Amino acid sequence: MDSAVMRFKREAQAGGKLHHPGIVGVYEFGEDEKMAFIVMEYVQGKELRKLMRERGRFELIDVFEVMKQLLAALDYSHKSGVVHRDIKPGNLMVLSDMKIKVMDFGVARVESASLTRVGSVVGTPTHIAPEQLLGLPTDGRCDLWAAGVILYELLTGHGPFVAETSVTVMHKVLHVDPAAPSSMLASLPSAFDAVVARALAKKPEERYQSARDFAGALVNAFLKSRPGSAAGQTAEKPAHSVAVDSAPAAPQMTLPPETLAEIESSLVKSIGPLAKHLVRKSASHARSVEEFNSELADNIPAGNERFEFLRRIERLEKAPSASIPPVAAKPPTTSADTGNTTAARTASVIFDPVTLATAEKCLAQYVGPLAKVLVKRAANDSADLGELYRKLAEHIDSEPERRDFLKGLG
Repeated sequence: MDSAVMRFKREAQAGGKLHHPGIVGVYEFGEDEKMAFIVMEYVQGKELRKLMRERGRFELIDVFEVMKQLLAALDYSHKSGVVHRDIKPGNLMVLSDMKIKVMDFGVARVESASLTRVGSVVGTPTHIAPEQLLGLPTDGRCDLWAAGVILYELLTGHGPFVAETSVTVMHKVLHVDPAAPSSMLASLPSAFDAVVARALAKKPEERYQSARDFAGALVNAFLKSRPGSAAGQTAEKPAHSVAVDSAPAAPQMTLPPETLAEIESSLVKSIGPLAKHLVRKSASHARSVEEFNSELADNIPAGNERFEFLRRIERLEKAPSASIPPVAAKPPTTSADTGNTTAARTASVIFDPVTLATAEKCLAQYVGPLAKVLVKRAANDSADLGELYRKLAEHIDSEPERRDFLKGLG
């Protein structure tokens, strides 16, 4: 018992030295006459395991968000000398704003220590690397294997080593290469096949050697995907309808469309067409310009490019005008004062509120919370419904989606 407590204490101390936004913090270790305990950060959300059961496969943009955060946390922990060894969906907490927290750092190694002992495997070892099953020495690459399994599950909605018994699962983990994700789902870009194959290589030396390498390969796979693919990989629920235990706070940041376009243009220079989707997603939940900029900058691998990106958009952090108030209705004018053309324009301020609300709801399916601002602006600059709808449709990049939007409005 004393030996077990000492191991528990060492692992709690290891977890306690990790201070990262993507890792649940360990604050204190203690023990009394009956037990040893640790005090950990309290987080409220939903386990990724539960979300997977509810949603099946994820949209590509959500896959990117989850994996980016997981690999960032692993990169930090591995550089700090701590290996998790029990990475799985049940140890990832998804918060209300789609932020990820890795749980059980510092505890996982104690709990999973018996997994490498002959006859002591607990549960179905779908996320345990081959070297762990064989009782061989392990390092951070076993965490990257587990991350590869999670990537496969997010992309396809299925595990790579599904079988009826634990013994069969272990056989597949050790000897069988899983089917390529694109063969499981024809709509998935084949660029992800090579990423998954390397992440799930049987030999540690054939895998990615660091979480940063894994993340870089994943970014490249997204960039190779056709620009509209992320929007097309829809699951049963849209990206912004993730349900967790606490409802997300209403976004407090609003930026003019032209400013967002400028930011997107700057980000495209560093990461390519994926920028469009990341800008929209961050804009949907960021509560300040600073948070918005920082979140986008995290997607740029190179430190110097990240600095240049932040420098280019630095003015947004300082300009109070970045948060724009609702557009006020224009005062009525007469044709005698402004001419017939202007008189026709003033009709835009009396659009039926129900009509505008319907247009906003339809547009939000394609551009997110920006719809509210776009509808108000278009309403103040449109002479009739036809022009209003055309102006709104211009903010939708995909031609088929534009047609669907206009069709939905009747």
